[in-house]
Amino acid sequence: MAQLENLSLIAITDHNTVANVATVMQVGDELGLTVLPGMEVQTREEAHLIAIFPTLDAALAFEQLILRHLPKIANRPKVFGEQVIYDIADRKVGSIERLLLQSVMLGVEEVGEAIAEYSGLTIAAHVNRRSYSLIGQLGFVPETLQLHAVEIDSSCSWERFVSEFECLRHYPVLRNSDAHRLTDLVGDHHSAVLLEEPSFLALRRLLLSGDLHRIRFR
Repeated sequence: MAQLENLSLIAITDHNTVANVATVMQVGDELGLTVLPGMEVQTREEAHLIAIFPTLDAALAFEQLILRHLPKIANRPKVFGEQVIYDIADRKVGSIERLLLQSVMLGVEEVGEAIAEYSGLTIAAHVNRRSYSLIGQLGFVPETLQLHAVEIDSSCSWERFVSEFECLRHYPVLRNSDAHRLTDLVGDHHSAVLLEEPSFLALRRLLLSGDLHRIRFR
């Protein structure tokens, strides 16, 4: 679906896990699509932070830290749905037993420090939402949290962001599909990001450069 939508770069950021990242990266390599490894972490305050890493090994190491701080509550598939692990042929090869749809016992600043420890990028997820967002949960950005960008979802226009989120305007702003299903990728939900190449390093250079003219809204 990403190829049909002419996307050159995507990130896989499942909730509190990277269990399916390696599989998607392998498929991306076969198709010529760059897939960045990542995770969407739900902090102790119920704020969502997106972590994107330079390598799969870094993402896997970060996952081990998250698992050490994720409460050992079993998933209830009939209530929360299955937490399926797939292979490259889209076949079910396992499932995650621990409930992922919960908060880790780490605060926003602690999660940010951990992402930095593994050389990742920290992005405040869907900041335009009233729930599960940094602004919705805290109302501000902690001084010691190093944010590389903030994300708005497809329901939020650039004009609305500028008018409602003055405190965030100096950060790079990305609009992503926040896709939970294939059809979520369809349409002009995404920022057009002008990079030298579709890679983690190129994205990192852009977000650190302050050259916001290279991030465009469709």
